[in-house]
Amino acid sequence: MFHMLSHYFSVLIYSILSTIEILSINDSVRVDIMNIKKIITIFVLLVPILEIVLFVEIGSIIGSFNTILIIIITAFLGIYLIKYNASIYMSEIQGKLMRGIRPDQEILSGIVIFICGILLLIPGFLTDSISAIFLFKPFRSYLIRKYATSGRTGSRRRTSGNVIDVDHTEDK
Repeated sequence: MFHMLSHYFSVLIYSILSTIEILSINDSVRVDIMNIKKIITIFVLLVPILEIVLFVEIGSIIGSFNTILIIIITAFLGIYLIKYNASIYMSEIQGKLMRGIRPDQEILSGIVIFICGILLLIPGFLTDSISAIFLFKPFRSYLIRKYATSGRTGSRRRTSGNVIDVDHTEDK
C-alpha cells in the first residue's frame, strides 16, 4: 500500500513539474523549478511528522470522532474541488485558445487548485490548512507571481551562433 501511494505521488509530482517546465519552454512564463523542488522535498519529509503531531493534539481537544469526521469531509471537499474546477478551467483555457490568447495564468491557477484538491484528499490538518490558504485567489495569485515571471526561460539550449544546416541523403 505504501509503495503504491509513494509511486502515485511521485508520478503526480513529476507530471506537475513537467507541466510547469512545458509552460517555461513556451517563453511567456519562466518558472523557478529549483525552488519548487525544494518545497516539495521539505513537504515530503516534514509534513507527515507534523500531521501526526496535529492529529494527536487536535484529537485530544475535539475528540476522535470529530477529528475523523473533519478528515472525511475535507477529503470529499477535495474530490469535489478537483472535479468542479477541472471543467471550469478547461472551458476558460479553451475560450482563450479560441480567441488566440495564451492561457498561461489559467493553466497555472488550475494546477494550484488541483494541488489544493490533492492536499484536501491527504488526511491531515496541516495539508488542509495549506490548501485552504491557496484556495483564496489573492494567495493563489501571490504563489503564481512568486514562482512564475514573464520572460525567456534558461532551459533552452543556446548555440554559439554557428549553425550548419545539413540535409541527410541516403546513398544507394
